[in-house]
Amino acid sequence: MQQGSFPWVGLTVAAVSVVVVTFAMSANVPNFSLLTILVLVGLVAITGFVSVLSMTASRLGILDSRQPFGLPEGSIRAILTLAFIVLVGVFASYLLAQTSRTAFVETSAPMRLPVTTMAEAKAMQDSVGTSGLVVVRGDGTPASPYGFFLVPRADYTVANDVAKQILTMLSTMLAAMIGFYFGARPNETPVDPFAAEREAAKAELAGLALKAPTFDQVKKAADEKSETNLSAEQKAKLKEIRERIALVGKKIDAAREAAKDQRTPVETLRNTKTAALEAHGTLAAELEALQALP
Repeated sequence: MQQGSFPWVGLTVAAVSVVVVTFAMSANVPNFSLLTILVLVGLVAITGFVSVLSMTASRLGILDSRQPFGLPEGSIRAILTLAFIVLVGVFASYLLAQTSRTAFVETSAPMRLPVTTMAEAKAMQDSVGTSGLVVVRGDGTPASPYGFFLVPRADYTVANDVAKQILTMLSTMLAAMIGFYFGARPNETPVDPFAAEREAAKAELAGLALKAPTFDQVKKAADEKSETNLSAEQKAKLKEIRERIALVGKKIDAAREAAKDQRTPVETLRNTKTAALEAHGTLAAELEALQALP
């Protein structure tokens, strides 16, 4: 992918999502179908958003191959938690809207009652009670005689109970996810998968202080080397030897500091340790060069 093109991925996903949602809302789509479309579009949008973040992390050089999508540790969990919060909000709104349905919904072909007067209609309403509603049409004139119809009460008890249970489960899951990710965990310490390698590197670097010729021995010999009887060329050579020995010391110190700090990437630790060991291996040659000087 060419540089600068990856932001268009997110814009394309967002544009497609807006088009799909707009079409679904403008068309005669059932409520539940619309909710399903919104959820699916939301999942696609989240996937596109995470992909853009992953490519951005790649551009910045902070990819972590051990984590999902290569993002820094905890990023995916945070995104999923926030996405679930939004999902619970959408479902809760939908369920609350569905539980506020009217109890009486007149159909296109209601049941016609075998009554002809208002008194009979009232008696029929009393006998039906709360299970139905007697609807009167017409004004009682010869041109528009009375028509009596029964509209039964719609029973949403089971649907409302299921909606409440679903909302309760979603709320419980939401509380658990928020508590797991955002909750304080003072006793939890991160596990370093390279802890054993760090300890081994620390011990190996510490052993350099005992491996002859040691850095301190060679540095002391270089510092104590007298320049009284040296020619200009020999003095320049001695200066170069001292500079190389000082560089060896810096590499060893850098490797030891990297081994102590658990935040140091393991690749950096390996590279600094290798450089320190190779530098220490040159001390014998530097000592011989010192001894070769008068």
